[in-house]
Amino acid sequence: MPVNILVADDSLTMRRIMELTFAGEDATVTAVESGDAAVAKAGEIRPDIVFADGTMATDGYAVAKAIKGTPGLESTAVVLLASQKSPYDEAKGKASGVDDHVLKPFDTQHVIDKVAQVMSRPRAAAAPAAPAAPKGPPRTGTIAFGMAAPNIAPPGVPQPPAARPAPAPPSPPAAARPAAPAPRPAAPVAAAPRPQPPAPAPAAPNPVSAATSAASADLAGKLADLGLTPQQMEGVLSLSREVVERVVWEVVPDLAETLIKEEIQRLTQ
Repeated sequence: MPVNILVADDSLTMRRIMELTFAGEDATVTAVESGDAAVAKAGEIRPDIVFADGTMATDGYAVAKAIKGTPGLESTAVVLLASQKSPYDEAKGKASGVDDHVLKPFDTQHVIDKVAQVMSRPRAAAAPAAPAAPKGPPRTGTIAFGMAAPNIAPPGVPQPPAARPAPAPPSPPAAARPAAPAPRPAAPVAAAPRPQPPAPAPAAPNPVSAATSAASADLAGKLADLGLTPQQMEGVLSLSREVVERVVWEVVPDLAETLIKEEIQRLTQ
């Protein structure tokens, strides 16, 4: 029996990637563009597992909590799609009932293996909401900060007269009071020398930065062959890895789909 998979992601590219990932597997994939749509769709198709993006308006954590709290969907597994920019929150995932997570960008075989792993384990459950504190009867006697609360008698019952405070003893005449001794001048205290902070240890070379610099130098050589100006070369080299990965994720799936269709057409002619 095929695995029933529901994918919720506001990126059209990511939804296509998930569909292509399971195209050759014994699975059916339904993709929606929001967390609210995923919760509604889950009640219709009863999926075995849900992949939900962690950065949607109704994110994967909220999707997991809503699905795990719906009668009949308690056994539905939820896998959160995280990223380097928005990493997985372990505590939040545990409280929401998330079963596992996948970091984007990912290898397709890793996602296929993740489905088998999650389906073979018991399902996680969302943490129950904390019960509201019970409202007790009004307190009498001592209240907070050690202050005595007034004892209020029921209507019609006379209250005892309040005790009057005792008068304070008269203070002695000013002439009888002994004069306070004059304060002695404080001796100057020499300022203690401030401890000098230890010299920082030399930073260890970062192999990742070294590899990145080498790759940038190689790319700069290739860009120079294209006749780009120094300003254009600097602009290209300043692209971060996240921007490059985003471009790849937006372009590669469409190219792969086009190449697959062309190859199928060539083989069937």
